[in-house]
Amino acid sequence: MFRKTILITGGLGLIGSTLITHLNKIDLNYRIICVDTFSKNIKWKYLQGMIVDEIISYEEFCKDKENFISLSDQIFHLGACSSTTEENWKYLYERNYRNTIDIINVFLKCKNYSSSKDKKLIIASSASTYGNGGKGFIDDVQNIEKLKPLNPYGMSKHLVDIYLKRNGYFEDVLSLKFFNIFGVNEFHKGNMRSIAHWGVESIIKNQSIRLFKSENLKYEDGKQVRDFLDVDAAVRIMLYLGNNSTGIYNVGCGESITWNEMANTIISSLKKSGNQSKLEYIDMPEYLKNKYQYFTKADMSKSHLKLPKNIIANKEKVLKALENYTNTIFETYSSHIR
Repeated sequence: MFRKTILITGGLGLIGSTLITHLNKIDLNYRIICVDTFSKNIKWKYLQGMIVDEIISYEEFCKDKENFISLSDQIFHLGACSSTTEENWKYLYERNYRNTIDIINVFLKCKNYSSSKDKKLIIASSASTYGNGGKGFIDDVQNIEKLKPLNPYGMSKHLVDIYLKRNGYFEDVLSLKFFNIFGVNEFHKGNMRSIAHWGVESIIKNQSIRLFKSENLKYEDGKQVRDFLDVDAAVRIMLYLGNNSTGIYNVGCGESITWNEMANTIISSLKKSGNQSKLEYIDMPEYLKNKYQYFTKADMSKSHLKLPKNIIANKEKVLKALENYTNTIFETYSSHIR
């Protein structure tokens, strides 16, 4: 007998595939339903490292959404257009906003009819909702309307959080604002890959990692700040909060990490195996100049009050995880490029 049924949309994405791998380790008696668009052919390879009980296409899920959600004890809605440079607002509205709103409404309907009050919905929001950070990076429900995302992607996520607040649904739903998550299963992400991937590929092709020059006098080249977090740490945080909380929470490291520190960690890791490379700076493309975030750092104080100490991330752990991922990623890209 299955212990419980877990539905994961975007199950073959970076976070989704890592989540399934973690769930397999926790309990093989979980029934796992994986929903994905299958738009990137390479995603099938991620299945080699996981066990799922049913794979559903995005189109199948949309046709029978209520049935799949009613059968599930826990729903992780991670599927979305994740491109921060996507400009097609109609597409983002349909995929990120309207689809998520529909899932929320169906979930609440099913929960109200269900005899189990433990039915849970966890959705992926984004740090891009914070815009330039002028209003801070605090996961406070009261300040949601004051945020001003810098791009259509951020707005599509932001509007979902506003919907949850205005309708009083944060009592039943957990919305997680993911910061800059990186990991191994990003081979399908193209231009949206993290530095863990495009940095390694750049070393193989150019013997260097190329970062954008700063257009802001407050930040030197390469010293623009991000809140980077490895995907395994992000999933551990998500699982704990998903089992114990509702509302809105940041998922990040909570410490400042520069692009230089990330790049140099990758370079140093590969030098141990004899690869020589350097760090270079290139001009920022025009289309990014007014949409570029120079500083992001999650305020993790609310999360840290909830999380066990062994789950709390820090800068040292994040850079160590990057070092560990680098050689695996390097071997895969090397076999395809060389």
